Amino acid sequence: MKARTAQRRYAHKRGIKSKRTRSVVLRTQARRRAAAALKRSEIRYRRLFEAANEGIILVDPDTQRIVDVNPFMVRLLGYAREELLGKQLWQIGLLKDEEACKKALRELQEQGFIRYEDLPLQTKEGQHREVDFVSNVYRENGHRIIQCDIRDITERERTEKALREAQAELACYAGGLEKQVAARTAELEASAKQLETFVYSIAHDLRGPLRAMQGFSQMLVQRYGPVMNEIGREYAERISDSAQFMDRLIVDLLDFSRISQQAIDLGPVNLETAVNSALSRHENEIQEKNAHVEVFSPLATVLAHEPTLGQVLANLISNALKFVDPGLQPHIRIRAEERAAIVRISVEDNGIGIPVEQQERIFQVFQRLHTTTYPGTGIGLAIVHKGVERMKGRVGVESTPGQGSRFWIELAKA
Repeated sequence: MKARTAQRRYAHKRGIKSKRTRSVVLRTQARRRAAAALKRSEIRYRRLFEAANEGIILVDPDTQRIVDVNPFMVRLLGYAREELLGKQLWQIGLLKDEEACKKALRELQEQGFIRYEDLPLQTKEGQHREVDFVSNVYRENGHRIIQCDIRDITERERTEKALREAQAELACYAGGLEKQVAARTAELEASAKQLETFVYSIAHDLRGPLRAMQGFSQMLVQRYGPVMNEIGREYAERISDSAQFMDRLIVDLLDFSRISQQAIDLGPVNLETAVNSALSRHENEIQEKNAHVEVFSPLATVLAHEPTLGQVLANLISNALKFVDPGLQPHIRIRAEERAAIVRISVEDNGIGIPVEQQERIFQVFQRLHTTTYPGTGIGLAIVHKGVERMKGRVGVESTPGQGSRFWIELAKA
């Protein structure tokens, strides 16, 4: 009995000792693992510290002196690592002076973080660099340490400065170019105005001799027609016809010059009034050709110049009466369609139509598609285009050969 009791006591003591031993082993293993992890962490930090692409300075907060620098900082400053250790930041040209250094460290102690941008830095060789300075406080092995991160922004500052200078130079050049363009535009406008004035003067002065040619040729046929042979009368009639055509051409040139030069003040114009006025100009021709004219009322009020709008509408109506197959009764429709802030006025006819490839050039001066079949000077639609342009509108045509045309102009709604 005593032997069994003794065995139990021995086993109990051995169990306690075994438990203590395992606990010690576990604690030892935990310390070793922690030490190994710390060593790995230190190795990783050291690798990052050594390979960083920006400067890193470690400062003791108590002595305010450098305890370590990474290779990038050594290369940036041009000092040997041993020359930097033990110095304060202001002694390596990072801050202005000792007082500025103390102030920065006080702020760091209070806030735990400071940042300076565009901070000047001088290297060992006296070169000036621009850097961004960021510093914070952290603990290492139970001790506080200050880490300063230095980013060299010298090249960026140079690039930005060069960019600003280039932008200023470009702005200066653009300003000079704009002045040159304005001056050249003014010269061209003056030249165009002089040319239009010259054309107007020439056209006006030519009408006198043409009237004389026309009058004398008609008198020649009337007085001496009976004694003239057929060829002589034909020649005299051709002179008269040519003089009349030349006079119409000069009148159209005068109209084109006038509509290009006259001062235009835009104001509300009632389309009903403008259309009726344009139709009254062609009243005789409408009756002679027995033309059928439809005006779809009501018509809107537009922002225009009334005399110019009247000339434009009269020319479009004239074309609608003129370019119709022989023997066909002209049929003209005039309507207005409101579209948001604009009004589109259309003049439709049942005439011979215009090929698609010719529809743009007909608004140019002296462009005639039918030089022998239909009379005209080739200026009427140019006057339409110029007049609408000066009233800040648009003009166009939709046409199919043999099926008529629809000329339209767009003007602002009054």
